[in-house]
Amino acid sequence: MKKFKTHPIYINHPGSWDEVRQRQRDAFVEKGDYEMMAWLDDTGRGLYATMEDPRPTSVTRKYEEQVYNAMVLIDLNQLGSLLLDSVNDAVKYWIVPLDYMDRAICGNCAAFTFPGTPKQGGGERVYFNPSEFNQGLPMRYSSDDVLFHELVHAYRDGEIGYSKTNSKDLNKAMLPDYTTMEEFFALQMQNIYLACRGGASFYHSYLRPQSISKEGAYKVFENDPRVLGVFRYFFENEPLAEQVTRLALPDDSFNPWRDLDDLEQAYLKKHPHKRLIKF
Repeated sequence: MKKFKTHPIYINHPGSWDEVRQRQRDAFVEKGDYEMMAWLDDTGRGLYATMEDPRPTSVTRKYEEQVYNAMVLIDLNQLGSLLLDSVNDAVKYWIVPLDYMDRAICGNCAAFTFPGTPKQGGGERVYFNPSEFNQGLPMRYSSDDVLFHELVHAYRDGEIGYSKTNSKDLNKAMLPDYTTMEEFFALQMQNIYLACRGGASFYHSYLRPQSISKEGAYKVFENDPRVLGVFRYFFENEPLAEQVTRLALPDDSFNPWRDLDDLEQAYLKKHPHKRLIKF
């Protein structure tokens, strides 16, 4: 187990604890105790994921080292450092391996974030395998920008709670190419993270992650009042969105929250008989 600097972020590979859990599960299956089997598959698995391996192997050490290295890259990034300084100190954030059972839960995703239940020890859980992404590449999907995206989700859950971030009211915009407004927020923060890294290519959208230039992305934004409405909603309701407007980035860099007034005016100029949408 590794704690990242002074932040309440813990990197853990359960290692031998998962082997213990599997042996316990097999023993209960042999006894016909399927209730305990289900407990070990759910609550027990979540609980053991945060327990430090007393006999760490090279696999355990390699996982924790790779995640820590990705965290270092995040901390060296302007927006990454701002995010880490913004997380709720009263919440523990765990970065743990994504296994085949987690993939089944999240629909074969590459990484995901979900709160732990009280019986699992609580906290926010980021399920993430750094070895599945290239380390620090400009594009596409490097380990640090994927982990940053998930930490944005964890930050939001830690601030306002999972039930609110996933409420129907919050996700009423129903944006195309996004499953929720939270994914919109996390992906646009991820794009600004890439801009802070010196990138010139960005992710088009959550469901269409192909590369897009800043000019192409802004053209999409200034022609969709729903997108502009969601940008405005987060600017008015999420402190992190307001803070990114003050990042020390070149004027021509990708930063739609900083440029929101201009994007809104561009929309109104193109559509003089329409109004902006407010969520």
